[in-house]
Amino acid sequence: MHLVPLFSSSKEDKQQKSCDESENQTSAITLNAGVGQCLSDLATQELTASYNYLQLSSKFGTSSAYPGFSSLFVKLSDEDSSKAYDLIKFVALRKAQLTRLIHKDGIKIRNDLSSTLDISQGLIEARRQNKDAWKEVVRCHQEAENVKDANVQDYLESHLLDHHIEIDKLLGDIEHRLNDVQVSERKLTTFMIDEELLSTYGDRRKDIFS
Repeated sequence: MHLVPLFSSSKEDKQQKSCDESENQTSAITLNAGVGQCLSDLATQELTASYNYLQLSSKFGTSSAYPGFSSLFVKLSDEDSSKAYDLIKFVALRKAQLTRLIHKDGIKIRNDLSSTLDISQGLIEARRQNKDAWKEVVRCHQEAENVKDANVQDYLESHLLDHHIEIDKLLGDIEHRLNDVQVSERKLTTFMIDEELLSTYGDRRKDIFS
């Protein structure tokens, strides 16, 4: 006599159950449309900052011959570009329903940055780029809080918010070092900081000028 298990299911039943569970998991992580759109705007802002950092790098890496500052701006450009890529991937994995991936106004490349006169002004412009992205992070964090999406909040805090806070501190510290010296010593201080940056990041001008 053969014993029949009390609980049995066919192969098809198991496959259907697996599909149902997968669909439920996907549904559970689907992004709110408003949050998804905010994140796409944030990705656009990250790309905008990335391109504009390259403008500053070109300015100070060629005409002004500051390889350290130029390399710093290349580093910031690479980081923001990477943040944008990771963010887009995050949005895609969360199955966001978007009408557009990039902001309707597109990426705003500021050609006027090529006329930036000195390092101090360049640092001000760089901090402005960073703060614009920072504001978008805060806005998206609030959007996520409004719909109780802790996953998005955690992502923004760990991947973007801390990053932009650190960049603002880095640029602010350099700016203060330049502003705290006598005008007569500013050129020498700029040279010394440039050497420090070059030693820290290496000459990355070849990444964009080669």
